[in-house]
Amino acid sequence: MDQYLKDISDDQLSLIVSTIGQERLSTYLASMTSLRDALQLYQTNGRLAKHVHEVMGGFEIALRNRISASIASHYAREDWYRCRAFVQHLNAERRKNIREIRARLKSQKQDERSGRIIAGLSLHFWISLHENKYRDSLWTPHLHRIWPKGENLKKVHKDLLKARDLRNRIAHHEPIFQARWHDRIDSIWYRFEQLAPETADWYRCRLKRKIETLRSTCMEHSLQKMDSP
Repeated sequence: MDQYLKDISDDQLSLIVSTIGQERLSTYLASMTSLRDALQLYQTNGRLAKHVHEVMGGFEIALRNRISASIASHYAREDWYRCRAFVQHLNAERRKNIREIRARLKSQKQDERSGRIIAGLSLHFWISLHENKYRDSLWTPHLHRIWPKGENLKKVHKDLLKARDLRNRIAHHEPIFQARWHDRIDSIWYRFEQLAPETADWYRCRLKRKIETLRSTCMEHSLQKMDSP
C-alpha cells in the first residue's frame, strides 16, 4: 500500500472519504477488504485511467484525421464539410453538428479552416459515419480504405462504440479497473494499430507496459478480496 495511506489518521481518512463520497467509493469497497485498501484501488484506477485516456486521445485524433482525409480525397476538396455532395448523405443531426461548429467559429471571429472543423466535431460524429446506414454512401466508396482490407463495417462500428463508452467513463471519473473494461482497452489498441500503426507504436512504447502493470495490480486487488475469509 502507498505509504501515505498507511500513515494517515482515521480522521484524515474520513475527510478524504467524505470528499470523494461513500457512494462513489462503493464499487471499490466491494472489491477490497478495508477503506484504506479501497482508496489504494481508487488511486490505482486513477493512474490506469490517465494512461488509457492518453492512448484514447491519440486514437481519436488519428481516427478523425483519417476519416477527414478519406472524405477530402473522395470529393477532391479540403472543405468537405461544405460540399453538398457529401453533406446530403448525412442525417439531420450530423448536418446540425457541422452547422454548429461553423456558427461557433463565426461567433468567435475565427477563420473557418478544416483543421478547426475537424477538431470541433465530437467523437460521436466520427463514429456515427461508420453506422450501417452510411454503408453505400461512405463506407463502400472510400471510408473502408482507412481500415485493413476485408474489415467488417459492423464490427468496426461496434468496437468504436466500445472505445467511446470507455472514454466517456473515464471523462466522468468512473472506475475502469474491472476486467470487463480491460477488454475495451485491448480493443482500442487493436483498432489504433490498424488505423495508424506507426503512431500506435509510439504510444505503445511509452504506455503499454504501464497500463499492463496497472491492470495486473487491479486484478491482484480483486483476487485478494476473493481470497479473504
